[in-house]
Amino acid sequence: MEENGSMCELRTHKQVQYNAVCSDFALNHNMEKLASRIGIKSGTMLRNKLNPEQPHKLDPVDLALLCKESGDFTILNTLMADLGVVTVPIPDSKEDKNFLERVLFNSVLSGEISQDALDMHSTKRLPRSVKRKTLARAQSALGNLVLLINDLERRTTGIQPLMQMGSDFFANGAPIPGLT
Repeated sequence: MEENGSMCELRTHKQVQYNAVCSDFALNHNMEKLASRIGIKSGTMLRNKLNPEQPHKLDPVDLALLCKESGDFTILNTLMADLGVVTVPIPDSKEDKNFLERVLFNSVLSGEISQDALDMHSTKRLPRSVKRKTLARAQSALGNLVLLINDLERRTTGIQPLMQMGSDFFANGAPIPGLT
């Protein structure tokens, strides 16, 4: 019986979070443009699907298309958060950064998140805009880590993974004993 009670609490809590994030999404994006891109008749229909007081509901396929087209995964992340699942958008890997640049970029993003945490620690109320900005930084850091992992996987599946990593290490300025 306790399980049913906790499930209802999760459902109520999750519905409140979902309604809030859908309202924020509708305020922060151009509904007309997104509706036409994902194949919904009008921005009004999309806005209605994001409005909890309307009978229209956002179906999973529309949600996926909406997140992909807008580049904003906050609705999806809100739905998954209490399940212990985090979604990570993989950034465009057109920017060809090497392993060292990815590690250093991750340090920059971690520093920015740490600064946000220090700023949040001294405030009593966290505005939604600050929350969204910090979450966007964290998502960016996670995306960078995914590309870092992909790079490592690519490098360690070849015939000579240590030679590949070693040559990059020395090519990027590592001191060689006896030659410095």
